[in-house]
Amino acid sequence: MRLSAFRLAAMSSLWLTWNAQSQTIAPTVVPQAVKFLVPQHPELWTGCVVGAGATVALIVPPVAGALSDRSGNPSGRRRRYVVGGVLASCAALVFFGWAQSTGLAVLIVAYLMLQFWWNWAAGPYTGLIPDVVPAEQYGEASGWMSALTFVGIIVGSAALYTYRPEQPWPMIAVFIALNVACAVVTLVWVREPTPDTPPPWPGLRTFARSFYLPLADNRDFYLVLVTRLLTNMGLGSVISFLVLYLQFVVGVPARDATRLMSTLLGAGAVLAIGASFAATRLIGRLGVVRTVQGSSWALAFAAVMYTLISVAPRLVFVIPVALIFAIAMGVFAASDWALALAVLPKGQDVGKDFGIWHVCMVLPNVFGPVTTGVLITVARRDVSAPFAYGLVFGFAAVWFIAASVPIGKLRIRPRDSQTR
Repeated sequence: MRLSAFRLAAMSSLWLTWNAQSQTIAPTVVPQAVKFLVPQHPELWTGCVVGAGATVALIVPPVAGALSDRSGNPSGRRRRYVVGGVLASCAALVFFGWAQSTGLAVLIVAYLMLQFWWNWAAGPYTGLIPDVVPAEQYGEASGWMSALTFVGIIVGSAALYTYRPEQPWPMIAVFIALNVACAVVTLVWVREPTPDTPPPWPGLRTFARSFYLPLADNRDFYLVLVTRLLTNMGLGSVISFLVLYLQFVVGVPARDATRLMSTLLGAGAVLAIGASFAATRLIGRLGVVRTVQGSSWALAFAAVMYTLISVAPRLVFVIPVALIFAIAMGVFAASDWALALAVLPKGQDVGKDFGIWHVCMVLPNVFGPVTTGVLITVARRDVSAPFAYGLVFGFAAVWFIAASVPIGKLRIRPRDSQTR
């Protein structure tokens, strides 16, 4: 049975609150909080904090997703994981707010707790679309998921206007209210099918082995994993350090850089929402593979422009490039999700499989911010800030190009995503 646009939106509502938090806390709040606590070498410590949080996000989603696949809860396989994760993340937000005036070690622990509970809920939650949505509506569901992701970024950007490292509580209150409201919408309007009787616990060794998918039977899925990993290496290199790029290369004062970053995130998200729905039409006309590939090339173009701007920094040049980057991200987010649905392994373990897919978004954030932070610190010390950031954004362009080439080897027919 086809789902209404309202129910598709309700199903994606939690993406709104999680992205309001994750897409503002990691790229903006963490760097500013670290800089407030440790004024020396903030890039290095920012990379360490973001990388540590990404390590947690690497492990938790596939495990939580696999456990939810085996749940026999009459109200649905995913529900109790979502409820528990949302409530615990609200408590973690309070701890994170307190940590910003305490010390770097406490900040790291608080951020790790926040990442754990976000992902404890998000791993099972990603299985809702293939659980509930008819295959012929995967494209629409992907568009709503991407659109509400960027609505979340707009809301998070607005909340950033209230943020100061020494007084984070207004922003924390907004995020807690969003968590509760979006969870209520999802729980009221999304009805999971009653699960079958869960299989008996197979034992820890067999459970661990279930995370390996035979290459011969899942080549397309693995190819999408690799290209997603490469793209997110580029995204992490740009987004995590853009607020510091504004300060140290363009010359925007710290507090103004935070506000400008929130403005760019908000304006870019508005454009990305339209791009997300446009991606549904592009997929219908060009195919999902060419749509993903084209968005990767657009991201590479924006990264190259950031590199060129480093030679002669001007804020008037940065703003349009940031908006182009946002539009490309909107198309990529919607089409990449649709591509994942098309190549997802057949079977009942969608929570686990989407958790594995999620790993390729998070894995670059384990190594990327740390290595990028070290590279910027060394190059800035030995040469200059413009050279350091130009070098890093140049590498980001290479990652985007490397992702766009192999994706062209996929041959996905429209009916492939409807016969799952």
